Order: sequence, then structure tokens, then C-alpha cells
Amino acid sequence: MKMKKISFVIILMFVCLFVFGEIMSIPFTPEEFEVEIIQYPHMIAADNPESEQLDTRYTFTNKDETYQVRYTFFKQTNNEPDYTKMKIPYRLLIMPVIFNIAGHDNYNVSDFRDLDVLFEFNGSFGSTVFIRDPDSDFGRGYAYLMINFYYKVNQGIVAQSILFNDLSFAASQEFIDVFHSFKFLEWPDEIL
Repeated sequence: MKMKKISFVIILMFVCLFVFGEIMSIPFTPEEFEVEIIQYPHMIAADNPESEQLDTRYTFTNKDETYQVRYTFFKQTNNEPDYTKMKIPYRLLIMPVIFNIAGHDNYNVSDFRDLDVLFEFNGSFGSTVFIRDPDSDFGRGYAYLMINFYYKVNQGIVAQSILFNDLSFAASQEFIDVFHSFKFLEWPDEIL
């Protein structure tokens, strides 16, 4: 009898979730919006590679082609003044993108500190993931891929992908320049 009660409670919980649950739509669309791309002297504009995983809008490399930095945009389609309410839809968008770009599940996603994203990129929050040996057409030809996602309230998400083969590149001034090669244009509303 006790097992029937437990089963009934579990079934009732699932029914309530389906009846009263709200289906969350992701309020982002793959569309460019205005940001400042900072093109350092070593950054040369390159053709955008075709990829099934991510639609690149801007690509840069250096003269030796030892790295590529690619930018993709997801414009926000709703008006939500509280950026903390956007963290779940943000995650729902970035997690499948990361998995598809990696081509495997051997990676860890880390969040940037919100204040760092604010002061370095004029954004609200962001995340980063480092991927070794990406197994996708997006990462083809590169041993390492760092993809950073930055969100700004009521603007959208910028996906910055840095692809390279030599791990020492991550300690170079070129890497620091590439990492800081964009900013959102306006300060977030929550600061004004």
C-alpha cells in the first residue's frame, strides 16, 4: 500500500509539472547587433569559415595564421530589464552550442565574474570553456579552442571563439589582445 501512495505522489507531481509548467522559449536569435570590434595591428580580417555548428560573422587571424578569432552574435528578442532573469535562457542557448562545437563532452564551463564582464567588456555576465581537440568542422585544423560567451542586458550574446594550435599562444600578448578585441557599446542599464 505504501508503494502505491509513493507512486501516486510521483505521478501527481509529473502531471502538475506538465499542466502548470511553462515552456520556456529562448529569447535569442542568430542576428548581429552593434558592438565595437577592436582590430589590433596583428589581427587581419579573414574569410568566415562555413560551419554547421555556428554562423561566424567576423573572423581574424595573424600573418602566420597561428590563431583565429571568430565572432558570432545572438540578438535578444525580448525586453527584460533584470539581467539575472536571463541566466537560464542564456544557459539553454550556450550549452548545446558548446557541445556541438566540441564534438565531445570533455570540457568544463566556467563563469566569469559579473564585475569583470562589466568593466572589461561593458556586459552583464559571461562564461568561458576551453576545449582540447575539438571534433567538429568548426574546430577543424586546430588543437585548442576557447569559446567565451558574453551577455549584455537587452542586447544579446556575443560568442567569441579563439582557435589555436600552440598552447604557449595563451600566454602571449597577441592572445591578450584577441581576448579583449570587442566591447559592448553602452554601459548596462543597471550601472546608470
